[in-house]
Amino acid sequence: MHWGPFLLILMGQCSLFLCQRYKYYFIKEPKTWDEAQHYCRKGYKDLATVPNMTYMETLCTDFKENQANAWIGLYSISGRENRLWHWSLPGVEFHDKEMKWRASEPNDAGRDLENCARTDSSDELLDVGCSHDHTFVCYNDSNQSLHLIDTEKKWREAQSYCREHHTDLASGRAQLKEAVSKFKSSGKLPSWIGLFRDTWRWSDGSNYSYRHWESIDELPVELSKTDSGTRNCAMIALNKERKWSADDCNNRKPFFCYGDEKLILINESKNWDDALIYCRGHHGDLVSIATLEQQELVQEKAKNANTPYVWLGLRYSCALGLWFWVNDQLVCYKNWANETDTGQDNMAVAMETGREHKWFKKNDEEKFNFICSL
Repeated sequence: MHWGPFLLILMGQCSLFLCQRYKYYFIKEPKTWDEAQHYCRKGYKDLATVPNMTYMETLCTDFKENQANAWIGLYSISGRENRLWHWSLPGVEFHDKEMKWRASEPNDAGRDLENCARTDSSDELLDVGCSHDHTFVCYNDSNQSLHLIDTEKKWREAQSYCREHHTDLASGRAQLKEAVSKFKSSGKLPSWIGLFRDTWRWSDGSNYSYRHWESIDELPVELSKTDSGTRNCAMIALNKERKWSADDCNNRKPFFCYGDEKLILINESKNWDDALIYCRGHHGDLVSIATLEQQELVQEKAKNANTPYVWLGLRYSCALGLWFWVNDQLVCYKNWANETDTGQDNMAVAMETGREHKWFKKNDEEKFNFICSL
């Protein structure tokens, strides 16, 4: 019998099925941020990217383990040279050539790094510290209108106000020009607009500007002109507010991945041959395991089985005296329950769904749940 090509095996927990780009998975096992990134890139696509509030609301909220927080795919290497400008309104890209800065701006002239921008009456921009108080302009997407708020607030407070009462701070060159034209006669300018810069990057390389920080006083990490090279990673609080904060990337936490799940646990009990036929008919193949990392991914999926073992795509060839994966590969990585891996005809391998998740030789007519690769 020819066994089909191997599919990279990947897994996760607590999935939310979306019609949009991002499908999130909550992984309970605590890892450093780098370990979590490696895990997600092997098992899905990457650590979770959160492009806007709509996606924020889809993140999993059923945390039975009562964890405090979890990693997402946002990281920072502090230092003024690492900063990039962003528009606050998700989906509006910043293009430096479109900006009209006042002469010598942006210049970081204040005591702290100047990471936010405001307008003046001549349609020019200045960079200023985000903790200053100014009036501001909100944009409402429902009727594509601009609203001048003449109450002075810090930039982050202004952003929160606009997101709560409208859509966001005015963002993009077109909205900026319209705001100056519409409100300069009121005498209320200069005002905050939705332009800020920070050192934060998404793990998958996307340039989304959406942030949901807990602190409203300053952008995290960017507190000092001398603070350079410090590496921090973003975590989301696992509570109703789900605010973000920064932490040392070497700390261990659960985390969110995004991407398409590459494994599926079938909670039906079948013998090994029927399990193989089912996987090939409905998905890809019975799962194969070539590395310790893949073992860890499969065993997490196996924890949700309702049988004490799950079938793997590993069977014994009596003629050759060898164990083979269904992709025709030899067994390199091993996790046998005993020191010998000799087999006999009509034997296949099942992983225990608890304890150490060891591999056991079983008669292929026994019936267990099984895991398919997609």
